[in-house]
Amino acid sequence: MRAPSYADCFQVLLLQLSDEGRKEVLLGDAVDRARMVCLPFIVGKKFPDVYFEFPLAGDPFLDTTLLYEELEPGTHIDSPAAGDVQGLLDWFGPVRHEHPNVSFGFELDTSKLELPKAALHFQPRTLTELVRPFCELAGEPERADLYLNLAARMPEGWPLSFFGMFRGRPNSPLRVCGYLPTNECDACVADPRHLAEVFDAIGFTAYDDAMLIQVSQLMGVAPSGVDFQFDVYPDGHLGDVFAIDTQYGIERPEAVRSSFAQGPAEKVMSLLQLMGAADERWKLAPGAAFARAIPVTLDDGTPNKLAFTLMPQWSKARWRAGELQPAKLYYLGKASFTSIAS
Repeated sequence: MRAPSYADCFQVLLLQLSDEGRKEVLLGDAVDRARMVCLPFIVGKKFPDVYFEFPLAGDPFLDTTLLYEELEPGTHIDSPAAGDVQGLLDWFGPVRHEHPNVSFGFELDTSKLELPKAALHFQPRTLTELVRPFCELAGEPERADLYLNLAARMPEGWPLSFFGMFRGRPNSPLRVCGYLPTNECDACVADPRHLAEVFDAIGFTAYDDAMLIQVSQLMGVAPSGVDFQFDVYPDGHLGDVFAIDTQYGIERPEAVRSSFAQGPAEKVMSLLQLMGAADERWKLAPGAAFARAIPVTLDDGTPNKLAFTLMPQWSKARWRAGELQPAKLYYLGKASFTSIAS
């Protein structure tokens, strides 16, 4: 068969995610909006990493994040939700070529009937010299200082790695995130007060002992790594939100089903449900896991294989003013070509 377009690949992944009753229970009517509003953002020489985000309690919805690998100069996104990002797109292509671990993309809030301007995601990792030019090209240069100032005062073992920028929202925070090394995670599990020491050191005050225990318990059952997240407001103060992502590190559909049935993922989900951050709907989620390769022919007649994967990546637990909020689960969708012999 002729190789499908990247837009078609996106539709395949979205269909798999929403099949077998998952649309109604997990995603709601946002699926129908995502089918159209995300398509202008499917750009680049390679299919972007597509993250599908949905809640594990409360009303169902779907948010979609797209992170790019290769962008050629002149790449254009034909959507009002993108805003004026042409300079940013042209800048990122050479940066990514020089620094393959750096990533950039958009988060689309398709849960709303009227699509807001897409949030920006940027992951400079340790290359903090890229933060200022990114923020300047994004039209919000003052955000660079928010990130860099907090990065400079983070305690050892809590390095920042990436951030999210919510454009067009008055007084919105900069969402800053980092990866927690194993020794720091272990310290928080062994003694929740270690987490309090970190909070106190950076000026985060929106916590109590009950929250510390919940965070520690979830870190203790994380199957793989743990990410952390804070909000920084325009005046530099930290907001009342703290979140962690518990990574799954799963690579095959059968491993997903096993992990969610009686393995590490089941421990996370059961604990979230016990804490009131999830309900029974999580038991539908592993059915979306998917991996398949199909033979295709490129436009020049070259035979290829097109591989699809859709795997759970992490669950997010978020506290606001010390109160645990409904948890969310994130699936990563990929589509890639692999040359085969004629």
